[in-house]
Amino acid sequence: MAIALRHCIALTGLLALAACGSPPPVVQTPAAPVRPADPELVFWESVRDSKDPAEYYAYLHAYPAGRFSALARLRIEALTPKVQKEAASPPKAKQPAISNRLPAPPPSHQQGETTIAEAPAPPVNWAKIDDLSGRAGPLLRSQIMDCWEPPPLPRGAGSFRAEIGIYFDPANGKVRGAAFLGGNREMTDDVFSRFVNSAVAAPMAPACRSLDLRQAGGGADAAGLVLLFALDSPP
Repeated sequence: MAIALRHCIALTGLLALAACGSPPPVVQTPAAPVRPADPELVFWESVRDSKDPAEYYAYLHAYPAGRFSALARLRIEALTPKVQKEAASPPKAKQPAISNRLPAPPPSHQQGETTIAEAPAPPVNWAKIDDLSGRAGPLLRSQIMDCWEPPPLPRGAGSFRAEIGIYFDPANGKVRGAAFLGGNREMTDDVFSRFVNSAVAAPMAPACRSLDLRQAGGGADAAGLVLLFALDSPP
């Protein structure tokens, strides 16, 4: 044993030390980099247990095609009261009977003179605003209705529905913005697109931006409500 040890001491260099049984140098493994937080996941975790539908609408507004968008819509449906999506059509106005016979010609002394006929009345749309968040009372809906200028619809165009989120400052109740959350048609439809734009513009009108939306209630932390804008074309 002593002879072997002296032999190892006689050798020089790192290779000799390794041959004599010296342990290899320890290599430190670098620590794994810390991944940044996922903002969408952080947002969802902050609202996932909420009982306020407006917070889920806020998530959908920020991430309309997010990983939890389907679950957010299910939570909204579970937390909001059932609303009749299709309102009953208004009664049809009684039309005067139209004769198929031509009117009698005017007297000979009036022939060639022009006559003035009354122009038909323009189509009348049936419009309504419903509350989906359970906060906007009849007075507030009436005030927002006064700010809404829905576009005229052609006869037989059908029903148009749009869910509009209205966000306001909890400190003073003033409207901060509005967003289209969903509807019963695609935005590629030009008529529906004009209808949606008119609904989004309603709460942003000067008369409505001066309202105090804290009257909608919902607690000190409430900062939004959801309204259903409905418009039916003439039959």
